[in-house]
Order: sequence, then C-alpha cells, then structure tokens
Amino acid sequence: MTGFIIKIIACLSMILDHIKYAIPIIDNYFTQYLGRISFPLFAFLITEGYVHTSNLKKYYKRLIIFAVISQIPFMLFRTLVGKWQMLNIMFTLLLGLTAILIYDKGKNKIISCLAVILIIYSGKILKVDYSWWGIAIIFIIYVFRNKKILLSIFYIALSIVYYYLIFGNTLLKIKNMFYLIYTIVPIIFILLYNGKQGRKIKYFFYAFYPVHMIILYLINYLI
Repeated sequence: MTGFIIKIIACLSMILDHIKYAIPIIDNYFTQYLGRISFPLFAFLITEGYVHTSNLKKYYKRLIIFAVISQIPFMLFRTLVGKWQMLNIMFTLLLGLTAILIYDKGKNKIISCLAVILIIYSGKILKVDYSWWGIAIIFIIYVFRNKKILLSIFYIALSIVYYYLIFGNTLLKIKNMFYLIYTIVPIIFILLYNGKQGRKIKYFFYAFYPVHMIILYLINYLI
C-alpha cells in the first residue's frame, strides 16, 4: 500500500467524519466510526514526510502556513459542532513534528524525552484537535516505525488510555467500544505500507483540509 493510497483513505474517512455536522440527517454510527480512521493515518503520513523530506525547513514552513490558513475555516466548521475554541489538526501535526525533531536531534536523550512529554502535554493546554493523544500518536509512530510489533502494542495501548479517559467505565459499552476499535483499524493500513510514496500531488492534500471544511460549512448554511 503506497503513501498516496493511505492519503486517499485518510481524506475519505475525514469527509465521512465531518459531513454529518454539515448534513445532520446523515448522522449515524457509520459516519462516526469510519471517521475515526482518518487522524492516525495523517499522523503516520507526517512521520513519513519527516523521514523523506529533502528540505526539513520548507516542510516545517509549509505546515505552519497551512495551519494558519486552516484556522478560520476550522473555527467556522466547528461552530456546527458547538465547540470552536480550538486549534486545527495542522497544529497537532506541527507539534507532533516538533516532538519528533527534538527527540531526533537532541544530544541528551533524557532532556529530549522530557521536552517531548511537555510538548505532548501542551496539546491539552493549547486545545489542539485530538489533544495530547494526537501528538503522542505521531511520536509513537515515528519512534517505533521500524518495529511493527512494538508499534502495534504501544498504539493500541495509547488508544485504550485515550478512550478510557473520555468514557471511563462506560468504555465497555458496545457503542464506545466501536470508537476504540475503529481507531485501532488504521494500524492495519500503516503496517501494510510498502515504503513507496506513489502518485505525488503535494499541495492538494494540504489544501483539501481547509477547503473541504469551507464547503461543508456552506452546505450547512444553504440547507
């Protein structure tokens, strides 16, 4: 499975996750559960981008620019949900990339790890989309990218912790368990990745994020 295919799956599942807010009549468990697939795949793709980029500064700059560009569309879209005082997913990816960079380039691993923990916690303070978990997932995927068994174990464990903190003891209810199950599903696609980027449409996927939110917001406004 190429990186391009993973991007397509991530985008399609993100639309399924978001469209229910623009068109409430199609809100159902199907859209809610399949929507859980998108973020972990984007988290994986940001680690691949870091590993394969020929110019880290430009990659970082591009992510910052689209994070800023996406914020207003994100806030407009989030008004459909009722909670708009957040930072969009690009900021989550940006903090995850920063955690990777500090861990990778830091001369003292103990200090680097402490810095990474602070960055992960900052996700909760700054109220980025997917909070601390989003940043932690990016970091875990990068650290264990060449150790599939450990990656799977830590990914699943971290997902269980995340949903337990959200649902508490009600996590064992069928409805809530499906949220966890579909969040774990992306690890299958990640493990099937063949190391090839596939078709390259560099800026399309960056632009897709803010554009699709504007479109969904306008659809909701018109109906």
